[in-house]
Amino acid sequence: MNATGVKLNGITHEEWLEERRRGIGGSDSPVIILGDSHPFTTPLELWRDKMGLEPPKPESPAMKRGKAMEDLIAKLYMEETGRKVRRVNQMFQHPDHPWMLGNVDRLIVGVPRRDPGILEIKCPGLRTFSKIKREGIPEYYLVQLQHYLAVSGRKWGAYAIFNAEAWELIHFDIDRDEDAIASIIKHGERFWSLVESGTQPEGKETLTKPDLPKVGGDDSFVLLESDVWKGAVEEYRQAKELLEEARELEKGCKERLGNIMTLHNATVIEGAGVRCHKVLTKGRETFDHKGFFKVHTELEEERVKFIKVGAPSESIRPYFLKEEKAYE
Repeated sequence: MNATGVKLNGITHEEWLEERRRGIGGSDSPVIILGDSHPFTTPLELWRDKMGLEPPKPESPAMKRGKAMEDLIAKLYMEETGRKVRRVNQMFQHPDHPWMLGNVDRLIVGVPRRDPGILEIKCPGLRTFSKIKREGIPEYYLVQLQHYLAVSGRKWGAYAIFNAEAWELIHFDIDRDEDAIASIIKHGERFWSLVESGTQPEGKETLTKPDLPKVGGDDSFVLLESDVWKGAVEEYRQAKELLEEARELEKGCKERLGNIMTLHNATVIEGAGVRCHKVLTKGRETFDHKGFFKVHTELEEERVKFIKVGAPSESIRPYFLKEEKAYE
């Protein structure tokens, strides 16, 4: 099978988005296959995008990070594996299914006893990177690569996954899976027929409806879209993401330390400048006030005498009005 290709030299982000609307790309297939269980979007959102019902989405910070780091990650991959890779300046198109497109990151060449393969480069945040190290490649990554193998006609591919915070690269080789590709084509063809006919697929809207405090009374409500406010919101968003990633990373590291201690049947291990104790913590004791006063109803009136009220304090509680997504 020979895949056809459209040249993509010097293409802008907006032109790339418009090119993707001609068919189903590698990042689209996982949405179709996984449905509403996809971590970042839904088939309904994808359909609206293909129909041109949504304005072009600006590049997210995760997309910008991936694009900026791509050349570096490709270089690190070559240094670590001894393989050679080259850029592919075209969008592949499946010869038998013209709606099936693929814009691959690199082609792996010069591997002994193997035809050239596809290299997919990812630069996720700490949380996703740590999860991949613990649990392996997520489904939406695997479907994406099988899509690229289908449109390019290649027999194998690899993932180069790099995290800048940890400055660590992990990589995996993956063979072509004909059963997976058949499923991708079957479901993709059905989805594309919905796009061509203008028939909306069944699916869930992804906008969340947070339990927002009501505005009114003494509230001084201001609708603000200034650059200063947007900058402060973006900094808060990034700080929140970093904090969540750091918590996930800390949890994973503690689990790893605990596994090593279990392996050595130790409750205390010292080395590399740290002493690690495995401690069995007793369950926290709390006083059941409601239960107590249900039993001792005669003391209900006395309870108010022992209630202490602290001084009021002011806190800031931001609520994101919709779910934030960063495709990694």
